[in-house]
Amino acid sequence: MVPVDKRIGYIEGQTPVIPIYFYRLLGVEGDEENDLNIYRNELFRLNEQLTQKGRYVRFDGPILTPQNNEMSYFKNFIGSNLTQDKVALRKQGISLFFNSRIFYGHSLYRAIHLALQQVLDLFLKNESFVNTSKMETFVVKMLIWLQRIMPNLFPSSQIPNDIPKIFFYGDIKAHEVYFLIFLSLIGMDVLYIHTDKVKEQRFSQIDPSDTFSKKMEYPNSFPLEPFPSEERRVRKKTVTYEAKEEIESFLYGEDVGLFKTRQYEEGLTKPITLRTTHDEMKILWHEDAKIRPEFEVENDTVFVPNLFVKVSGTYPVLDEYWNELFELKGTVNTVFKEKVDFTPITYSRQEMYSTSFILDEKELIDKEKLFKHPLYKLSYLNQTVQDFIVSKINELIRSDMFMQEMTTDLRVKILMTIITMEKEFLRLIESFDFTGKVPKIVVYNNKPDNFTETDIILLCFFNLVGADILIYTPTNYNNIEAWINHNYFDVHQLPSVQFDLEIPKELPKSKTSFFKKLFKR
Repeated sequence: MVPVDKRIGYIEGQTPVIPIYFYRLLGVEGDEENDLNIYRNELFRLNEQLTQKGRYVRFDGPILTPQNNEMSYFKNFIGSNLTQDKVALRKQGISLFFNSRIFYGHSLYRAIHLALQQVLDLFLKNESFVNTSKMETFVVKMLIWLQRIMPNLFPSSQIPNDIPKIFFYGDIKAHEVYFLIFLSLIGMDVLYIHTDKVKEQRFSQIDPSDTFSKKMEYPNSFPLEPFPSEERRVRKKTVTYEAKEEIESFLYGEDVGLFKTRQYEEGLTKPITLRTTHDEMKILWHEDAKIRPEFEVENDTVFVPNLFVKVSGTYPVLDEYWNELFELKGTVNTVFKEKVDFTPITYSRQEMYSTSFILDEKELIDKEKLFKHPLYKLSYLNQTVQDFIVSKINELIRSDMFMQEMTTDLRVKILMTIITMEKEFLRLIESFDFTGKVPKIVVYNNKPDNFTETDIILLCFFNLVGADILIYTPTNYNNIEAWINHNYFDVHQLPSVQFDLEIPKELPKSKTSFFKKLFKR
């Protein structure tokens, strides 16, 4: 907006030196929709300001090719000599300008002549095959395009104090790049803008060393939209909020070890199932994920150290056994089941097989098809939770956790079991802050009855989510061993065995002897 005579480097006279700006502004600074709206509003206001100021032309995409009636004026000055000699072609182009006497008498006639020579030299340097016809088409385009916009840029023959402004928005072709260079060499400010950084390759091909223009590049790209015709509603950050973001970016990082609440809710988890002693298991059970050994965050993936343990047998003193069980099942974010067969089937066989069409060519879940299926009832969940669940279903399908072969039938059962799970299990996922409290499932199995296939599917799924799983089996009977690959869980053997041991409704009160009470301080 600075007037020409106020710009550093300006020299007036018959051949003035005019400092101009020619910038290519590419991409968008932020990566959210709100950032794009702020950016578009800035473009809208800039356009309004330049329009009010005058001497301004904006191009939105392709410049209209010269029409026959415009070309007819130049036909008298176009010779029929055909040549591919670049020196001769340059002379023909300059002669076309002189002979047509276009812009003759204009105050910028000399500037236009010199600019045309420079842009013609650049054109002939870059083009591998040029003949008389191509050269003449190029020169006529430059002159006609300039002639069209001159009335808006130079309403009088005198050089005004402000500099004409050219704004090109959107996709651009090679001749249009040359035209912008031509305008800048005449002495006009030129701004080229595109929201997608990769769409300006024409400039890089024509002017690879950025001799004629300078590039400013923001980190993110958005698809090009029509030039804004009105301002959009945006949300602005306060100074305090920006300071908070800056502090958080310093404090909460993968290398620092501090994490804010739900920092990685849009990321994924990878379980690292720990091998522990029984005493270690009881200690780690209460620890947050970030406190446990082997915890790590890399590229928004949280490696969650979790537990998958079967406790066989009991302690000789049953009160110790019940104290341990009640303590571990009483932690937050824990689902406790007193018996196996805890995953009821709420769908028909026909409904189950209707979902087989959701599998893609790799026999994995097609997320978009699943979300549109009438049996899918989880659309009320946060989208990140839905995406997370689907990714874990596919991870389970690809895994080798099951002892049985991964058939299409099993794939469909996995899908249906997970998308119809009871709310108490679903809420374990919803409330899971990947770096904080680890969700838990505790199962008590005191009968010869084995887990059902759907029970096993649910347990394996939650192991991949990153949950802790603990199975108490006082009888020493096999249960998960028949279903799950032994590499995925530990068995902790206690010294005694009990049969038909019913779990008490409440924790037994500890017994204290008369002498202990007497000498208790």
